[in-house]
Amino acid sequence: MLRRRRGAALTGVTIAIVLLGGRNLAGAQEPGSRLPAAYLTALASYRAGDLSAAFKKLESLDQAELTEVTRRLQRKDSAGGTSWPRLLTAAILLHTEAFLIRAEAGPVPASDPYLESAYVLVRRLLKLADEGEPGAGPTERMFVRDWYLLMVSFQHGRAAVGWSRAYLTEALEAFPRDPALTLALAADHEMLSDLTAGQIRYLDTAGRVRRQSGVDASAELREAIRLLSEVKAATPNMVEARMRLGRLLYRHGDLDAAARELAAARPLATQDEIVYLVALFSGMVEAARGHDERAGTFYAEARRRMPQAQSAIVAEAEAAYVAGRSREAAAIIQEALQQTDKQDPWWIYIMGEWWHFEPWLAGIRKYVQQ
Repeated sequence: MLRRRRGAALTGVTIAIVLLGGRNLAGAQEPGSRLPAAYLTALASYRAGDLSAAFKKLESLDQAELTEVTRRLQRKDSAGGTSWPRLLTAAILLHTEAFLIRAEAGPVPASDPYLESAYVLVRRLLKLADEGEPGAGPTERMFVRDWYLLMVSFQHGRAAVGWSRAYLTEALEAFPRDPALTLALAADHEMLSDLTAGQIRYLDTAGRVRRQSGVDASAELREAIRLLSEVKAATPNMVEARMRLGRLLYRHGDLDAAARELAAARPLATQDEIVYLVALFSGMVEAARGHDERAGTFYAEARRRMPQAQSAIVAEAEAAYVAGRSREAAAIIQEALQQTDKQDPWWIYIMGEWWHFEPWLAGIRKYVQQ
């Protein structure tokens, strides 16, 4: 899932000088504040795009050394002037990607040292931006917001809703009513609203269990609708908000309102997966309204956009069967059984913001690329 980048063949020392804006490698004003040379080389390699070299150097530090590096990075004398926020940004991403690669290889705890370090530095960077520290302003605040969204998309991909909720709550305290964060929180509630029973363990941002409770699917559905309505009012052209709101209103039984939201989403949709889902959900609404022929038209539209997706095929076959065209329904299903490529956006949609993980990762890397 994570893409490895390769950069220019610069030496570690040269890259580190570039990273810190031409200052002394440690950027230090007193000997005790200097960062280890191996760590500076890791940062520089990461910023140049050589992830393999960056992580190899980073892994040469043991946990105690990483803890000490994190402590030093929080101090201004780790890099002078406007270089400090730049240094923090690069360090946050390096540690975050190290955590993500470990998670890709197998289960890792929420208390992973790389993630813990990234989180501490994110909170420090946000504080600097809020306090007007030179070099820390709107760009750094946006970086922090995007980091939260990256982590939420990662957590949704592992159905860790009890953990993502803590990240979203904290992020929205710093960025009240932010449309992207509010949309992610609505998707968080939507994921739980699809459950009919079960227990959720709610964690804090450090991964510590705070409480456990049963799922109230109806309450989660109502809250998701409320949040998406808020996003729609603030950002009418956010296609995903209107698409999700249309589906949830359908589930809530408000078919006319669902049809209106999906109709509004249709001209905004450009991405194949979104076009497909809007058509699929529109067909579901029309079928529930008793408009079987119109439902079949929407399902056929979805199939044309993504012929390999199974949910629209099954839905179109059902619509044909209900309309009395049993042979057509059988032919549609038989065609589906012959397909080997069975990708379906529906299976990604129900995992909340997971489908945005790669775009968020690619976008957040640009904050430190040369």
